[in-house]
Amino acid sequence: MEHDPRAEQLAAAYWRNTRAAAWNRLKPEVRADLTAQADAWLRAAADAGVAVPAAAPSEDHTAVWLDETGGVWNDVPTSGGGDLVLPLVHAREEAASRRDLEDRGHRLTLIGWTL
Repeated sequence: MEHDPRAEQLAAAYWRNTRAAAWNRLKPEVRADLTAQADAWLRAAADAGVAVPAAAPSEDHTAVWLDETGGVWNDVPTSGGGDLVLPLVHAREEAASRRDLEDRGHRLTLIGWTL
């Protein structure tokens, strides 16, 4: 069974919303246990249809991302497997590296898949 990369984000967010101790100060085994629980919850949420699966349903699908300001981005299919994303806007479109955006402080959240 493949680990959902969003599980640690979910576990850390849950911890921050329910406890006073900082997530990064928890023992690694406690973080691992909470992340495993969050992974199970994410799989259940995807099975119930209230969260998107971590992996694309098929090779024809591309990811849709939401940034922290409400901006929507779509992966650009490339033959080399690059990480380019396009903003989904009604104005001009410019491809940008998802990694570069994240390095500049943008936090992108997977919200779905497109064909």
